[in-house]
Amino acid sequence: MKAFFQRWGHLLAILCIPLQGSIYVFLGSNTGSDVFYNYAWIDTQIPFIKEFIYPYISWMPILYLGFLYLGLTNKTLFWRTLITYNVGVMAANICFAVFPTYVPRPEVNGTDLSSFFVQFIYTNDAPYNCFPSVHCLTSYLLFIIINRHLNFKPFARISWSVWLWLIIASTVFVKQHSLLDVAGGILFAEAAYWAVHLFALRLEQTRKKNKQPLKSPHASSNT
Repeated sequence: MKAFFQRWGHLLAILCIPLQGSIYVFLGSNTGSDVFYNYAWIDTQIPFIKEFIYPYISWMPILYLGFLYLGLTNKTLFWRTLITYNVGVMAANICFAVFPTYVPRPEVNGTDLSSFFVQFIYTNDAPYNCFPSVHCLTSYLLFIIINRHLNFKPFARISWSVWLWLIIASTVFVKQHSLLDVAGGILFAEAAYWAVHLFALRLEQTRKKNKQPLKSPHASSNT
């Protein structure tokens, strides 16, 4: 058992995902009256397409599977991605606390499966704290990792990338977010990625520098 936890215990760090989610839920359920209407004219021109609820609800399983894959195959990249995730989502939560936003939703009265899932999401997720979109932030983060760090075959890379972009698109087609929320999620993901990436590079350079043997200024040269 000890050997098992030494090898795979780092996977428990994935539990930070529901922890961050609980913070989001808390902030959403405690939004005050000072809420910003985060919806522009262009958002009203985007149609409501209930079938996009399927990529939308696939977000959480894909997020867990993505981190599980990294944890099983590349421990270093797993930790770096998980740190990036937490930096980005914590920044988003701070934004939710100081800049709460609201997006209007359409009425959904259908009895088909797509309508049922939309109604379920609407019931269990308050229409607040929309900027930036955490769906977009985390999906775009996985897109970054797949295309900049993982050596996937072209078909797998394209397939995963397309599905992640479908998740991003679904946020506006099921009227959970505005285009500004999407742009914010992508921006937050890029900012968190580069902040962690550059910090890791600087840390690695410092370690290499400290490992270099010191040369005495009085050392005599061979003759």
